[in-house]
Amino acid sequence: MGTLTIRIDEKLEADLERVAQARHQSKSEVARQMLRGSLVRETLRQIHDTLGPQARAVGWLTEDDIQRDVS
Repeated sequence: MGTLTIRIDEKLEADLERVAQARHQSKSEVARQMLRGSLVRETLRQIHDTLGPQARAVGWLTEDDIQRDVS
C-alpha cells in the first residue's frame, strides 16, 4: 500500500473527522473511500465523454435504446 500526504484546511479536517466518527472509521479509511468513489465517477465521466457522441450517432439515447439493439 502506498502513502499519500496531503494538506487540508481546518474545516475540511473537521468535516472529515465528523464523518469518520459517524461511520466509526478512521479518517484515512473515509478519505480512501471518498477518493476511490471520486476516481470511479471521473473514469465513468471520461468514458461517457468518449463514447457518448458515438452512441448518440447510432441512436442510443436511453438505456432502453441500448437494450433494444443488444438483446
